[in-house]
Amino acid sequence: MLRSLALLGALTYVAAAANAPIREVTSEAADSGIHPRFFKGYIYWAQKEPLRIYAPDGHQVPVIAPSKGTAQAIAVDTDGTLAVSWTAESTGGIDLHYSSGALVRTIQTGRYWPTYLSFAGDHSLWSLGWQMVGHPFKPDRDDYLIVRKFLPNGQQAGAYLPRSLFPEGLEPGGESWRLANCITVSRDRVGLLLVSGMDSDKTEWVELDLSGNLTGRWRLDQFVNDLRVAFTSDDQIFVYYRNSDGRNPHLSTLNRETSTWQQVQSVPAGYLVYLASADGDQLIFSDYIAGPIHVRWYQHP
Repeated sequence: MLRSLALLGALTYVAAAANAPIREVTSEAADSGIHPRFFKGYIYWAQKEPLRIYAPDGHQVPVIAPSKGTAQAIAVDTDGTLAVSWTAESTGGIDLHYSSGALVRTIQTGRYWPTYLSFAGDHSLWSLGWQMVGHPFKPDRDDYLIVRKFLPNGQQAGAYLPRSLFPEGLEPGGESWRLANCITVSRDRVGLLLVSGMDSDKTEWVELDLSGNLTGRWRLDQFVNDLRVAFTSDDQIFVYYRNSDGRNPHLSTLNRETSTWQQVQSVPAGYLVYLASADGDQLIFSDYIAGPIHVRWYQHP
């Protein structure tokens, strides 16, 4: 009965998601208590072996084992190239695979651990991460650049956004099971969801241009409970959150001219329904609890 009510609530999307889904899929992926991450319509679990990835059509793709270490994030390019970032003791890297799953090359990133990935329209790969020194869980206290750009041939093409621009505390590009979609490259900018303070409830939305220059930053501290973000290809950022009691979901979008967050009046219903990701100019919502994950695409408001 609980599951039935949840699915009924999921069907009550209104104006915020254009009333009716453009597409909906019941994935073979199932939530077993550890919430998955989403990349567009892909579903995967970070830091959990074996790496399981489910395509937007709902089917599992061939199992891909990182060349070394434990998988952290995935990204899929428009040509089917699959990137998997990994960390292992004192080093990190990114594996690039053909759509068949065959390994193309490995990018060694050394002390820089790439924890989130996104492809750009020119097929370059951008990463958000953090740098360690000595013990694997000891962040580097010397300044370093948290965003990196890699060419299709594996060469690093740039490094951007100094760690020193953010307050002491958790690493802005560090790992957090609570956060997803932490780096997204749109047609003309890079959007970043970053931890910015002593705990993971302190966050910022940060934007760079495609040359890596900082163009804007906005605090998200007011959106604490069940924070989710989605950055669409037409540069719209949507923030999803709930009241402190876990009820009454809200969806807000950023007005860059006034640096204010404007609440979208209608949001998806059901306490098992969450904003999962963006796919182009569409928003993806999902619902899941100890069962198959149902995914729906909607045109954004």
